[in-house]
Amino acid sequence: MKTIIITGASNGIGKALAKKLRKKYQIINIDIIEKKMDRVKFYKCDLSSKEQLLKTIEKIKKDRNKIYALINNAAIFNHISLEEQTIEEWEKIISVNLTAPYILSKEFAPLLKESKGHIINISSTRALMSESGTEAYSSSKGAISSLTHALAVSLAPNVKVNSISPGWINTDVNYKPTTSDNEQHLSGRVGIPFDIVDVVKFLLKNRGFITGENIVVDGGMTKKMIYV
Repeated sequence: MKTIIITGASNGIGKALAKKLRKKYQIINIDIIEKKMDRVKFYKCDLSSKEQLLKTIEKIKKDRNKIYALINNAAIFNHISLEEQTIEEWEKIISVNLTAPYILSKEFAPLLKESKGHIINISSTRALMSESGTEAYSSSKGAISSLTHALAVSLAPNVKVNSISPGWINTDVNYKPTTSDNEQHLSGRVGIPFDIVDVVKFLLKNRGFITGENIVVDGGMTKKMIYV
């Protein structure tokens, strides 16, 4: 079975990816929180620490000499007014959301070239639009989209590099979207993690002609003009 690395697979979209893809692939989960899943190998790592991340990468390389795909999914988010934001919070979000995907992509590039594999970055529609108090997160996701096409050029033609920009994906099992929530979307509903899984599965079957792209998966929300 081919090996896929997923960061942040203990919760949310990453967890859904691990659960669905483990049927066909060997899954490695890199996360700071451990959530045991059958047939998923876990490596504990604080992705904001370059030192921890590099040590984790070396451990994985000792265990696996082949990697088919890297899914850079892990991210942290905050929503704080600009006046109350701190440089430390900015730096942590950038380190997890942007620097870690760059390091992982760079370090695993030789194995991905050998397997003619994939890098899939999970971006966000916040790369395209924002609300107040989300400067660090929105900036990191805009940069992830740019990192995607830069890596696609650098790793061509052997590695396919694409990103997915989810819109509102409800990962809270205790929250039931309201009628108003659903009606904001052309699809008539808020997204669920498996909507992203579908696109990842499609990209993993990509024969090489789709690369450097960002695919928006938001139920059409960013296409719907709303007048207040």
